[in-house]
Amino acid sequence: MRASYANPVRVNGRVDAQATVARLREMNANTYAFLVHNENDWNDFEPFLREAQTAGLTTWAYLVPPTECPGVDDTCSTYLPHKKDYLAWARAIGALADEYAVLKAWAMDDFYYNRAFFTPAYTGQIRAAAGIDFYPVVYVHQLTEAFTISYANVMDSLILPFNDSPNRNTVWTGSLRGHLDTAVALLAAKSKKLLLMPYAATLSATTVTPDVGYVRTVTAVGIEYVKAGKIAGVVQYALPLTPDLPQAGDVSFAHTGRGGLVFTVHSNTDTQAGDFAAASTAVRLDPGSTSCSMVLWHQDNWGDNTPGYHMKQALIGGTKVWERDIASEGTDWYTSSPRDLTPYLTNGVGTLMLRLYEAKGVANYRVLVRFDDIRLTGCHIANPDFETTGGWTMTRGNGPVFGGTHISDPVYSTTVHSTVAALYTT
Repeated sequence: MRASYANPVRVNGRVDAQATVARLREMNANTYAFLVHNENDWNDFEPFLREAQTAGLTTWAYLVPPTECPGVDDTCSTYLPHKKDYLAWARAIGALADEYAVLKAWAMDDFYYNRAFFTPAYTGQIRAAAGIDFYPVVYVHQLTEAFTISYANVMDSLILPFNDSPNRNTVWTGSLRGHLDTAVALLAAKSKKLLLMPYAATLSATTVTPDVGYVRTVTAVGIEYVKAGKIAGVVQYALPLTPDLPQAGDVSFAHTGRGGLVFTVHSNTDTQAGDFAAASTAVRLDPGSTSCSMVLWHQDNWGDNTPGYHMKQALIGGTKVWERDIASEGTDWYTSSPRDLTPYLTNGVGTLMLRLYEAKGVANYRVLVRFDDIRLTGCHIANPDFETTGGWTMTRGNGPVFGGTHISDPVYSTTVHSTVAALYTT
């Protein structure tokens, strides 16, 4: 299953069904999850189903739970037409499924947070009332054996968003395979499968938006697991279907060009001394050279106060050759003084590591650190300007310090669409 959710093409605020279906087909998607978040969405749903039926595009209804529905608190008073009566929503969706064969399933966002409302018994009732597959949205840290036992009989597949949960970011992808393996094993015990949901749009309460490289990496792993028969499909979260749009909230982390290396710690986040995130690459002497020196461009978003916590560092072969406290200067881009790396190379080769390191733990000390334009004399590395995603290996400690290459794109929606389209053909 190759799917996408939300962010349709709109004209004057209403869903353009024909254009949306066309863009989905161009993306090689065979399924679309139609978000019903307000009355206009519901009114646009059946016209979309008519277009999807003609195109043979499998469709799901994607509803929001009481914690997200429009209305005072969680009363869903303006979530029309059926408000908080999810049995009525289920019956209405089932009636549409009887008329439109492409309507195969419905999903519930943030299901776990609403499990006191969606008890196993009530979930069974609404699933039966709709008469089509039901997919709850659950994060990996919520997916326990107890949850699986309680809900396995009242769900058909499970949608698993990936955001490095419980750390919540769209930078780090290194935990993805472990998350999938854990979830696959839990669900397999009850003969259920999951759908992986990569974030293709900005995630709230995060400091770095997903770029094309992030979406490519997460989606490629998902496709690999689909081919291996481990998961049921991949569904993009809010991949924008309107062409030539930038990513919402995206900024350039580059000193020059569009790419940079970024490290971050979120606000209201606990770290421990020794936590870090790092990027490493091989440094090699140039042919005929006997010396190697380096100058770094670096920047952070913290002023010159509250020192002693977050450290920007460069290491060669595990030896620290440069360090700056983020509180030691302003928020401009700065260059390091030249650093002689020659003594730390072995037979002309060494490992360069750039990292954000926690000298002391914090509880609420948000920071963004950037590196770019590494200038080497007498030696070289791959991708010194971070204009591509290759050449560097990302590692981190156990804590919530994240890092990765981020490349901004003024036409993100076009680029990510074509990137996913290529993956969806494999």
